[in-house]
Amino acid sequence: MIRILFLGEIIGIPTTKELKKRLPEIKTKYNVDFVIANCDGASDGFGVLMNTLRYVHNSGVDIITTGEHIHNKKDTKEGLSKFNYCLRAYNLPKDQEKIGRGYTIVKIKDKNAAIINLLGRINIQKLFVLDPFFAIEKFFKKIGKNIDIVIVDFHGGTTSEIQSMHWYLLDRAHIVVGTHLRILTTDNRVIGNKTGVVTGNGFCGVKNSCFGLSVDIEIKKIRTGQFSYSKVPEGDIFFQGIIADFDEETNKTISVELFQE
Repeated sequence: MIRILFLGEIIGIPTTKELKKRLPEIKTKYNVDFVIANCDGASDGFGVLMNTLRYVHNSGVDIITTGEHIHNKKDTKEGLSKFNYCLRAYNLPKDQEKIGRGYTIVKIKDKNAAIINLLGRINIQKLFVLDPFFAIEKFFKKIGKNIDIVIVDFHGGTTSEIQSMHWYLLDRAHIVVGTHLRILTTDNRVIGNKTGVVTGNGFCGVKNSCFGLSVDIEIKKIRTGQFSYSKVPEGDIFFQGIIADFDEETNKTISVELFQE
């Protein structure tokens, strides 16, 4: 059996520091073989710096995925080009395809695993991306048939779009995880014969917060309609995500369990 931990979006530098302290223990406790984490807000809630990418990877995260904030920081382009463990959305416009990579193929134990980062088009305002359903077909043609595990991070703005992708990839992908919502949903399950899914795999950050950000500031923004800079608050940090078990003999995902600690 292969056990994969997919952490929800990491929010803020304090969370990355806590991750470095606790991830080795978590991997041992849950017998985790491979770790993926979405880091679209890892530096300040709205993007990720090159040093943060390096720090998260050195903490024990094997593959980093991102989202619509990937170009918010000035040195992210350098990080995407330099670090082969960091993915940006595969379905970016053509003029941005030269920067970094939208998918990667890695070995997990003795299995070939293809991991792809997709960005949804509904409620995503930072980027005008290409159709993710068309893009995933292009991806399957590129990777060929010698792939044992297909893992999809679908960074989507609505539950309907994410769940549509779940069913679109029925029995073609092995794990399809919804990120961006920063909410841990309870629809974790295996659909069809082998596709493990969850609509939202939560976030990693301050527990008493508004999706990892200061409650007071987020309330003020909504009540007044005026812009204010969001901040990562102080407080107890927790980690959310999912743990998926993959059967090496049948090449099927056999369970998807919620993770929160």
